[in-house]
Amino acid sequence: MKIAVIGFGMMGRQIAQVFAQHGHEVSVTDENPAAVKSGLNEVALGAYGIESAVAKAKLTREEGTRALQQIRKAADLKDACSDADLVIEAVFEHLPLKQEVFAKLESAAPQNALLASNTSTLTVSKVGSKLSKKDRLLGMHFFNPAQITKLVEIVKTIHTSERTIQQATKIVETIGKTPIIAHDEPGFIANRLGLTLYMEASALLEEGTAKIRDIDLAMKLGYNHPMGPFELADFVGLDTRLRNLEALFQATGDEKWIPPKALREMVNQGYLGDPSRRKGSKGGYQEFFKMTP
Repeated sequence: MKIAVIGFGMMGRQIAQVFAQHGHEVSVTDENPAAVKSGLNEVALGAYGIESAVAKAKLTREEGTRALQQIRKAADLKDACSDADLVIEAVFEHLPLKQEVFAKLESAAPQNALLASNTSTLTVSKVGSKLSKKDRLLGMHFFNPAQITKLVEIVKTIHTSERTIQQATKIVETIGKTPIIAHDEPGFIANRLGLTLYMEASALLEEGTAKIRDIDLAMKLGYNHPMGPFELADFVGLDTRLRNLEALFQATGDEKWIPPKALREMVNQGYLGDPSRRKGSKGGYQEFFKMTP
């Protein structure tokens, strides 16, 4: 199967690698040529990249080499999509930008290609609103880091055909992931649940009920979560967490999604989460709150 990935930032790189490791041909493109260059380097040498997988015996050397060869740098969007069976949009989480990409996809991709958005919070029907043929539009939300997480949310709009959902489900299963189906509401399933927990944890911290460590341990030891809500936010990236909440608030108008003041302040001051995952970050929750009274 031929896959096109449009947008080669953090998630685009991860998605491309996953498909390549499972034998699919992947064409990648980004408006910023430097992003493609750095992205290919990260696929090869990053923390969850091919070399790491080989070193951990998750891939053989031959499988790793073959996976890298499966990823092709396309000249532009039209080149990437020209013979694709599935196009995955993975650009910045900004509705006008995503709509602009989808406006170009209809003429660039074959008529039978599935057109998917990796949006985590935006309404898929709005993302693909400019398409004339909407039965092949869907959400395909991968989780960070896509190389090791097992879940993919398949998002069905009111126009998405059952055939499209069935095809997408089979594709997700071919790359070793478990698909779940969500209707097209902002935040879908996982983010609405996860961000609800994060917002309640933020309220506990803000009102002084408990400290960061104790809130995280409550969920890790009490509910067997692999990470506490603040640890997970640092892992995902605090700038990403802020964008997700802003998008949810804009999409729903519900005040419960207004980002916590502390989160916005951290991002503004350069505390973007785990420095090993976010280059240039000053740190995450623990580091920031050590600096504040």
